[in-house]
Amino acid sequence: MTYNPKFQITPRMVKYLGAIDAAKAIAEELPIPLILEQEFRKEAFIKMAHYSTKIEGNRLTLKQTKELLAGKEVLAREIDKKEVMNYYDCLGFIQRVSKLSKQPLTEKIIKEMHGIIQKGILKGKLRGEYREAQNAIYDSRTRKPVYFPPEAKDVSPLMKSFAEWLNQKSDLHPALKAGIAHYQFVVIHPFMDGNGRTARALATLILYREDYDLKRFYSLEGYYSEDLLGYYNALQRSHGLHYYDAANPDITQWLEYFIKGVAIVFEDVKQKVQEAAKQGTSQQQTKVDRNLIENIGPREKRVLNYFRKTPQMRRKNLCILFAIKDRTAGDLLKKWVRMGIIQRKGSGFRDAYYVLSAEYRRLIGG
Repeated sequence: MTYNPKFQITPRMVKYLGAIDAAKAIAEELPIPLILEQEFRKEAFIKMAHYSTKIEGNRLTLKQTKELLAGKEVLAREIDKKEVMNYYDCLGFIQRVSKLSKQPLTEKIIKEMHGIIQKGILKGKLRGEYREAQNAIYDSRTRKPVYFPPEAKDVSPLMKSFAEWLNQKSDLHPALKAGIAHYQFVVIHPFMDGNGRTARALATLILYREDYDLKRFYSLEGYYSEDLLGYYNALQRSHGLHYYDAANPDITQWLEYFIKGVAIVFEDVKQKVQEAAKQGTSQQQTKVDRNLIENIGPREKRVLNYFRKTPQMRRKNLCILFAIKDRTAGDLLKKWVRMGIIQRKGSGFRDAYYVLSAEYRRLIGG
C-alpha cells in the first residue's frame, strides 16, 4: 500500500509557498556574472556539508570545513573530517542524479546516498543497507530515548511504500513534497546511523529534481542548524514515543516549519542575487571570462541555465524551450557552434545532439 501523508494546507503555507515561488522567479532570471554563480554555488555546498554534519555533533568549524574541502591539512578528529568530506561527495552525487529527473527516485538511489555519507565510517551491511535491528533517537542532553522507529522487519515494506509515493505524479508543490519526504524518512529511520544527514540530502535532491534548485545557491541545513531546538521539536511534535503510537500522523505543523525555512532561505538567495546583479561584472573575473560573458545575450544565458540541469540538448528540446520552429532551432544551434558555446555530437540528423563547450561548462560550474 502506497504511503499517503496526512496534512492540511494552511494560510501560512500558502503565504510561504507564494514567497518561495516569487523568490525563485527573481533569483533565476536576474543575470549575474557567471563567475559569481560559481562562487555562490561553491559556498552553498560548503555550508551544506558543514551544517548538516554539525547538526549531528560534528566539531569542525565552518573555517575548518572550507580549508578541508580546499585540500588543506586540518587538525581535527578523523571521523569529523570523513563526515564532512562524505556529505560533500554526496552533494556531488545529488547534482548528477538530479539531472536524471525523468528516471524514478528509487530505493537504490537512497541507499547509494547513505553509502556515500557513511563511507569509511560504517562497514558491511550497516552502510547502504536497511537496518536489521532496532534503533532509537536519543536526547543529546539527557541521553534518554525520545523516539523508537518501526521494527526492522517493517522497514523494507515501509520504504517500498515511501518510494512509490515519491514517484507518483501529482500537483503537490515541490517544497511540500521535499518536506514530507524529509519527515517520513526520519520517522522510518531505515538505517542504523546517518538517517538525519540522508533525510536532509534527500530533501535537497527532491527540490533539485523538481526544478527548485535555485541555481544550487542555497543551504537549508544552515537554517536547521541555527534553530536546532525548533528543528527537532517540529520533527517530534507529530509522532509519539513509539512509531506504532501514531504510524501516520497529521504533519501539518512540521510542514509549516519546513516550508517557512525554505521561504527564508530562498529570500536570502534572492537578495544575494539582486545585490550581485547590481554590482555587475566582478573585478576578479579574468579577461577570458569577461569576453565569454560579453559574447552572449539573454537567449544564450537561458540555454546555459538549461545545461545546468541536463548534459545535452537536441533540436526538439530547443524548439520546446523557446517555442520556435525546427528550422529556427537549427539555425540557432549552428550559430552557437560557430560561436564556440556548444559542440555537435553524434552522426546524422536523428542522432545529433549538442553539449556545452568546456569553456562555458567551466563558467557555470559544471
